[in-house]
Formats: sequence, C-alpha cells, structure tokens
Amino acid sequence: MLITHTDCRIISPEGIMSREHLERDVTIFSRMLALRGIPEDGRVILKAANSYWFVVSLFSLCHLAVSVTVVDEQTVIDEVAQIYDEAGACCILTDSDLELPHALVILIQDLIQEEAVHPHWVGEPKPEALDFNKWCERSDALILYSSGTTGKPKGIVKAGSAFMENIRHSIHAMNYIPSDHMLPVVPFSHFYGISLIFSWWLTSCSLIICNPKNLWSVIASITKDRATVVDANPSAFYTLLRMLSRKPEQLELIKQSPVRMWCVGGSPLTQDLEEKFNNIFGQPLLNGYGLSELGNVTLGTLECPKGCGKPLPGVDLKILDSTGNHQVDGIVGEVWIRSAGCMEGYLNRPDLTQSVLQDGWFKTGDLGYLDNGMLYVIGRSGKTVNRMGYMVSPVYIEDRIGSLGYRSCVITLEDEAKGTLLVAFIESESSQVLPVLRKEMNRVLPSYMFPDLLLPLDHFPLNRNGKVDRLEMERTALEKAASRKA
Repeated sequence: MLITHTDCRIISPEGIMSREHLERDVTIFSRMLALRGIPEDGRVILKAANSYWFVVSLFSLCHLAVSVTVVDEQTVIDEVAQIYDEAGACCILTDSDLELPHALVILIQDLIQEEAVHPHWVGEPKPEALDFNKWCERSDALILYSSGTTGKPKGIVKAGSAFMENIRHSIHAMNYIPSDHMLPVVPFSHFYGISLIFSWWLTSCSLIICNPKNLWSVIASITKDRATVVDANPSAFYTLLRMLSRKPEQLELIKQSPVRMWCVGGSPLTQDLEEKFNNIFGQPLLNGYGLSELGNVTLGTLECPKGCGKPLPGVDLKILDSTGNHQVDGIVGEVWIRSAGCMEGYLNRPDLTQSVLQDGWFKTGDLGYLDNGMLYVIGRSGKTVNRMGYMVSPVYIEDRIGSLGYRSCVITLEDEAKGTLLVAFIESESSQVLPVLRKEMNRVLPSYMFPDLLLPLDHFPLNRNGKVDRLEMERTALEKAASRKA
C-alpha cells in the first residue's frame, strides 16, 4: 500500500488537483470501467494525449490490476487494430473516436461526463488509497508500443514488480524530494513519460502537465508553475534554446526560475547541445540512458553529471567489439546490459526476444564506452558501410561533427563508384556555416569519411517519439542525390 501525502498535486490545464482528488477520480473511473465488464485478467489498450485524465486512466487500470497496453496517441487506426488483435485486448480506452467495429472502444470523455452525475447511479464514492500490489504481481503489467522509427512497432512486455523496482531505484538516484515540481516534456505514452508519472507518485511531489508539442506553453509553465525538475528529449532542448535566443526577456526569466535539475533522455545527448546549454544556463543537462526493454539503466545526477551517469542497482554493463571481445575504458563498442528491470520479452515474438537476450544480457544496438564506471552513449550502432574499402560508421561521423559544435544526421546511400554515398544534414538556419564546417571537418575526419553532400536544414524532422525522423531524412537524401546526378 502506498503512503498518502497531502502536498502531492497535479497542476494541469484542467486545474490544480490534490492527491485526494486524484484518488477520488481514480476510484470512480475504476468502478465505471469494472461495470463495463473489464475482466481482472484482461488487457486494455490506453491511447491518449498528455493530460490529467491520462494519469487518472492509467492509475484506474493499474488499480483494477489489468494489463495496460500503452500506445502513442498518434498511432494510426490500422496499427491500433493490429495491436488490439496481437495483444488480445478486451477494450481500448482513448481520448479520440476510433472506428473499429470489432473492438470495444471506451471514450475517456464519456467517463468524465458520467462522473459528473455519478451520485445518481454509482453512489458517492469513498476515495481509496490506491493499491497497485496486484498489478505489480502481473508478468504482463505493462506492454509498451512506442517505437516506429525502424519499422513495425514491437510489444514490450514488462513485469509490474520489475518496473516498479526500477522506478524506486531511479527516484533514489535522482534524489527527487516532496517539494519538487516535476515537468515532463515527453509523451506519457512512452516509457520515459510513464516512468516520470510513477516517480512523481512515489515521491509525492507535484506534477506539472503541459502539451510537449507547444514549447511556448512549456516555457510559461517553467516560470508560472515553479518547476524544479524538467525532463525533455534533445530535440526539445535544441528548439527551446533556439526559441529563447530570440526572446532575451524570456530567457532571463527561465534563468531565474527554481529549476534545480534539467534532465535529458530518449536519444543521445550531443556535445554541442551539452556545451550550449551549460554556457547559457550555467547548469548541466543531466543525461540518462534507458530503453523500454530495460527501464532506466544509468542516470546522470547533480552529484555525478558526467556522461549518462552510473548504473542503477541491479544493472551490469559491458562494451563489446564486433567479435564479442570486451573493450577497455574509453574504447567505443556495442553496449550490452544485464538488468533486473529487463522485459519479459517481446509480445508473441520469442524469436526476436532470443535474438537480443543472450544469457541474461541484452544486446542494445547502441554504441558507447565506459570511463571510470560512467557510461557514454553516442548513438545507434546501425550498420557500418563499406566506403572506398574502409568500414565506416555513420554514428561515428555524427559524433565527430558534434564535437565541432554542430548537430548532424548522416544518411548512407548505395553508390557504384564509392560503395556508399554519405549525405550529412546539418541543423542550421544559415547555409553560411557550411564553408566553415567543411574546413573544420578536415581536422576530425579522415578523407574517406568526409560526406559527399553537406546539406543545411532549419529544423530536423521529428517522428512521433520526438526523435529525428531518419526515414524522412533518407527520402530527402535520395532526392538530393538524384538531382545532383541529373
């Protein structure tokens, strides 16, 4: 049973809600969902945008001890139908109309409207201290569908006890305190967002809910709602810095805000963003590393802000080269992880599960290195390509360009003459940076790694996870390469 603290609040566009108010709403939602026949051993898909009612819906399902299958709010209807069948779900709880004739769809808005008149048919509820113990006993407590960057999303099955223990270790590492005002600028439907919801709940602090797509509202919330902990992905921080550079008065307000921890995750933190942020705010971006399959793995803290931080309790790391040999400190290789927070497996995909889990070690597909126990992650290993007889890693090129203070995305295309064509997109509002960058790259890249095309983009396109949309970049690269040959 969780302990109730009266200073726990949710600050959202729907108003300021106390913990007691939340427990009352969760109690009512749970009863209404039970009356609709949701079985205790069932699976329910939750598909909704960030809001107070997302938290109510999530906690109601956990309180009922059903398996919660979370999908991104932007997931297209055909994909939702596929997930519904694959998960064997009994219903979909959502904030948007879905035309799925074979599925039971429950609209969150309908429950809200029914709650307004609940005394007439369900009786005045006595708020219950929420108990997630039964939910934690489930081996399929949480199923996450939040990918889509590399093809068909996979259902990642998480045991409730392992998930919750990982959150408790994260809270202890980050030293969250009851006086904190946490502001997640990430989708609640992804592991990063869900982990922060439970971190808020177990810490009994305040949670600020905003629209992560409207960064001006985020800026306003930081000052108005007195945020102390802000979490966002690198793309959001890039955009925030760009927006604030045009609004010096807003920048000064943010500098004077009580934010004590700026946290970044979801994709690798580049050196240029890290340095720019520190130079402007005089505070570090606390980088963390985790995966939906494993939970939080390492977390940078105020006491130890280097790299992605130290491993959490119950987490072991190793860095291997392409032949499976251990890499010494400072040498880049593939990151392998053994964690108590590891998934049960991919839903209905034992073959895929076995391909990434070997003797309890998870093959992440990420490149990184260790230095005095600290993990540094530079990006996805992806595929190395043959270029003029050399094996080349696009991630390495991006890292080297990042060391010069530029954000880049390197796309590889097949080429008859060189084997591989390298197209490097540079995020910049001016093409004037390109001549300077070309000279600087000669210092950090050998000639066989030098991009064939260097293209500026005002803003990198983002997918629904808030990460760089590499598929869209590849389409653009193909168009640019074709026009170059024409």
